[in-house]
Amino acid sequence: MTKYLIDSNSLISPYRTFYQFDLVPSFWKWFKEAFDESIYLVDKVRDELCHVKGDGDKDDLQLWIESHCLEKDKIIHPNRDTGALSEYANILNYIHTSPLYKQKSFDEWATFEKADPWLIAIAKAHDYTIVTMEERNRNLNPSNPTSKEPRIPDVCDALGVKCINLYDLMHEKKCVI
Repeated sequence: MTKYLIDSNSLISPYRTFYQFDLVPSFWKWFKEAFDESIYLVDKVRDELCHVKGDGDKDDLQLWIESHCLEKDKIIHPNRDTGALSEYANILNYIHTSPLYKQKSFDEWATFEKADPWLIAIAKAHDYTIVTMEERNRNLNPSNPTSKEPRIPDVCDALGVKCINLYDLMHEKKCVI
């Protein structure tokens, strides 16, 4: 069975736009079932989604995540995983040495709290498929390297990691709304 790692934007975008809780509750019911079956959260993604600590002003998405998606066996802690740590170093080295990216791109991903390289590292080390709403940068070119933040699908393509969008996941997991 395919195991998936979800990027925070694959939950934030539906929550804010097309699958709001009150408009399409069936999406969230489906997501919870799919999550229980084969979707995992990296601790850094959890932290992006659950950024308000204590009794602060949490949005409905954070409250939903806290009540539906924080089981211990569903949260991955990559800093305890030598395979993921090794892949993390490889990913940062790829960004740093690739002719497609400038130093500013590397700097965007070189902070320990940044979830994106950790998603890719875990997926590469343990054969997960990443689910993200990010789109590929069609203008990547070694003649004109970008200073923008690397995009998950581009780095996945370069490193042989499977990466799909939310709609692909919905097809694969037979979501019917």
